[in-house]
Amino acid sequence: MLSREYTIFIVATIVIVWGAVAVKYWYENTQYKKSSYGKQSKKSFLKIINDQGARGEYRTSQILETATFENKLLFNCYIPNRSGDKTELDIIMISTKGIYVVENKNYSGWIFGDEQSKNWCETLKGKKFFFYNPVKQNKSHIKNLEKILNIGEDKYMSLITFNKNAILKKVKTESPKLYVKKYDELQKFIKEQEKCPDILQHEEIEEIYKSLLPGTQLNDEGKQEHIERIKRQYKKN
Repeated sequence: MLSREYTIFIVATIVIVWGAVAVKYWYENTQYKKSSYGKQSKKSFLKIINDQGARGEYRTSQILETATFENKLLFNCYIPNRSGDKTELDIIMISTKGIYVVENKNYSGWIFGDEQSKNWCETLKGKKFFFYNPVKQNKSHIKNLEKILNIGEDKYMSLITFNKNAILKKVKTESPKLYVKKYDELQKFIKEQEKCPDILQHEEIEEIYKSLLPGTQLNDEGKQEHIERIKRQYKKN
């Protein structure tokens, strides 16, 4: 039978641990509500952290928000594509340095790929999983975006991001204004971008932001239709 002192110690330890968890959650929830992602998203912080894709986007957005140059962020923005349907852009960062179109990937393990391949490969626990080339995917996003904005393709940067569990084992890119970064490289990347010359003015940033903002407000039914269309597309391929 446990002694009274030991029982008190166990209970006190549990209270302290749960108290620390509660404080951490409260702090992160508060930060989430203040963030651009939290203000645009209609989901609670609890739903975000329990959704791998959304959690990855939010963590990426936290680093993007550390940029000292003027910028505005858009998340899960739906725009028309060449077939007349809608395509979703994970993150768009409209800034004085240009427009960063961000494709956020939540794969883990070793990542292999190059610009020209149709698919890239994730190797995890001895198994290989293939996914559509994110460089080609983001290139298509930028072309669709340019058709809407018509501001010149030189204003765009393609940024592919992977979460901290990914290891970019063999990834080759050569095109200018194309970047493939893992989570722990993003902070340095954003710092380096501060040295780039300004190519957009405050008024242009505001105008572009306002024109694209409605694309972030698609209702749940519209989002579900988009998901189902993507599933059908992958089955055909």
